[in-house]
Amino acid sequence: MKTSRDALVLALAVFLVGWGTNVSTPFLVLYRDRLDLGDSATMAIFAVYVIGIMATLPLAGPLSDRFGRRAVAIPGVVLSGLSSLIMIFGRDEFAFLLLGRLALGIVSGAVLGVSAAWLQELMGPGNEQRAAIWSTALTFGGFGIGPPISAAFEAWTSDPLVWPYVLHAVLIVAVIPPLLRVAETHGPERRSRLARVELGVPAASARFFWFAIVPAAVWVFGFPSTSFALFPVLVGDSIPDKDVLVAAASGMLTAWSGLVARPVVLRIGPRLAMLAGVASGAVGYVFGTVAFAADVWPFVLPAAVCLGGGSGMITAGALGLLAEMAEPHNRGALNSTFYLIAYPGMTMPLIVTGLGAGIGLTTAMVLITSLAGAVLIGLSFGLRRTTSIVSSHD
Repeated sequence: MKTSRDALVLALAVFLVGWGTNVSTPFLVLYRDRLDLGDSATMAIFAVYVIGIMATLPLAGPLSDRFGRRAVAIPGVVLSGLSSLIMIFGRDEFAFLLLGRLALGIVSGAVLGVSAAWLQELMGPGNEQRAAIWSTALTFGGFGIGPPISAAFEAWTSDPLVWPYVLHAVLIVAVIPPLLRVAETHGPERRSRLARVELGVPAASARFFWFAIVPAAVWVFGFPSTSFALFPVLVGDSIPDKDVLVAAASGMLTAWSGLVARPVVLRIGPRLAMLAGVASGAVGYVFGTVAFAADVWPFVLPAAVCLGGGSGMITAGALGLLAEMAEPHNRGALNSTFYLIAYPGMTMPLIVTGLGAGIGLTTAMVLITSLAGAVLIGLSFGLRRTTSIVSSHD
């Protein structure tokens, strides 16, 4: 009974952390106008998040394997609330805006991968795929709740760049006491004084990891970041009176479409789900490219569905497969390695705008879409050549 309660409390904390990362997403157009930012500076608000993640992920998993899940995840949840408070000051100072986003990146790096391992252990052996699906649903559900709540504050309050962050910080404070009572599932180990940076990839499963997991992982955040940070900004001038609403709708659809991962993975299995995810994301890129190239802004909405659904299917499928190959002593490191590979995709909006400055945005998106198609073909061969996971348990 306590295990179920602990899992629910941890689930709520992960949900709130996911929410916190996306509170600011619909406000990119507001920050751009309020602070007089160019397209690249606007994308930098989003991209600096990745710096925080990449600085944290290589150590977060190994630290949790060495010192326990609580020692890493709980401080990360606390920082999530503090990050929201920093974002309030970002409404007038670009430096605080970047600092807040950097802190949110550190939060994601510290919490998401470690909490996925913690939840897998709370749910116990034999529930690896179920735990992976729950981790995905919680993260994407949190991502999805942020944009509509932010849009509601924008529509009904006079200071939308303050109150959504205050609400999030208050809820984080409320979840901390029960989170402190969640059982540790992986106590400190006496194998070294300091945790080293470790990938956690079992040698017996390395071929499967590099040929099947990695090619899909790079799109886990490449797909959705384009959907809720790039497309709404590019079509914003076509809908000046509803730009925040459309950005919020795009962010919400992107994240909540990730929830389709559960029925898909259960029906077709994690391997085919990863293939379906990459295919869905490529189709979403086509919709998004048409949206701004042909000035048909409603196309950003089906693009959001395809891109979010694709990301969710890849994430749930990959986490389930990783859970099968992991051992208790490397579970945190292996999950964090997956996110370490996935999170650079968050820079996709910056990559597209950078390429677009030289070859045009439409050509840049056609190029990125073609790359996704090529990865889909390569992944199908990679999965066929690595037909089984050699678990390190065996």
